Amino acid sequence: MEDVLVEQVFKDLEARGFKILERLGDKMFVAEKKDKYLFYIMVEGVEVTVQTLLSVINMGETLSMPAVLALVSNDGTVTYYFVRKIRLPRNVYAEAV
Repeated sequence: MEDVLVEQVFKDLEARGFKILERLGDKMFVAEKKDKYLFYIMVEGVEVTVQTLLSVINMGETLSMPAVLALVSNDGTVTYYFVRKIRLPRNVYAEAV
């Protein structure tokens, strides 16, 4: 089943002008269209831990590539989301209490 999803995402990206460069695991790969991107495949309705998402973002930072989630919906549509870390400001009000 996972191979079918991977092939579906690969075909979609190739139709959008991307070249698949390297697979980094079952659900992670590098693709290029002017710049290189780290993609991670997710399936609608299948839970993914925050730790998994954080490791994808960290891997993208390590490779100096934007991390992109490729979400495959139940009807087979693939939607892409850029993901990155954000730094929230400290809550000065909570510290005053």
